[in-house]
Amino acid sequence: MILRFEQLHPITTFLFYGGAIALLMLMLHPYYLLAAFFVILLREYLHDRFRGVRGWVLFIFLTAIIFVMVNPLFNQRGLHVIVEWGNRRITLEALLYGGITAFSLISIVVLFISFNRVMTPNKLLFLFGRVLPQFALLLMLTLRFIPLMKRRLDDINMVQHSKGILVTRGKWSERAKKGLLYVQILLTYSLEEAIQTADSMKARAYGKGKRSSYDHFRWYSYDMLSVTFIIGSLTIMIVGRLVGFGYLTIYPVMDSLQLVGGDKFLFCLFIFYFLFPLWLEWGGMLKWRIFN
Repeated sequence: MILRFEQLHPITTFLFYGGAIALLMLMLHPYYLLAAFFVILLREYLHDRFRGVRGWVLFIFLTAIIFVMVNPLFNQRGLHVIVEWGNRRITLEALLYGGITAFSLISIVVLFISFNRVMTPNKLLFLFGRVLPQFALLLMLTLRFIPLMKRRLDDINMVQHSKGILVTRGKWSERAKKGLLYVQILLTYSLEEAIQTADSMKARAYGKGKRSSYDHFRWYSYDMLSVTFIIGSLTIMIVGRLVGFGYLTIYPVMDSLQLVGGDKFLFCLFIFYFLFPLWLEWGGMLKWRIFN
């Protein structure tokens, strides 16, 4: 659905995603992170009904459980004790700190799913290909590494399943042996394709001169307006964060969860920033209805 945002200049979209990731690491407040997480999920639902996120549900769920449950086991600091047995206690501060860390991480993961869809390899090479060609290539390969490995592993699993080789059946020793076979096939598959890619790049004289871009991206007036909004919003929120807003102090004494004063304004601007791609799409739909 979010087509208008994808049609923006690569500089605009790259700035938005870079700013969004920075905010998810800076604004460590449960209200901020929960709002950002649900806005990102809303965007994914409107775009492809969560088709891109479905493959990451298990990772997201396990990450949240690990951070929320493991942190209180090793961190007993805090004044608000929830459960206590023997010399060990579970505090509200430890649970909240684990939850904040979990939501920050899984929000960044889901945001990267959208980033990989919008920032295509051609856009990354267009941005960095002439100035930093090696960095552009490394960045492109790094961002596509995990999704590519997952697709290859799914293909391998489908082929092995047709042969009757399943890692979900048999004794643990048999499962481990079959799992190592999967890893061996995946590594062999990846190395063979890497050699083919290197030979193809060498045949095309990659790195011998300045690289031309396959796509030509034009800079429009709404790109300038978008960049102005992104930079302006980021500046205000970063300054607010440095002043002390948008952050929940947990240790040694936990602050109140209530948003007061500048926190309310910063929270509204924070939500508006993450809704920016949706505002573009909704604005385009409204404009189409008015003039048609």
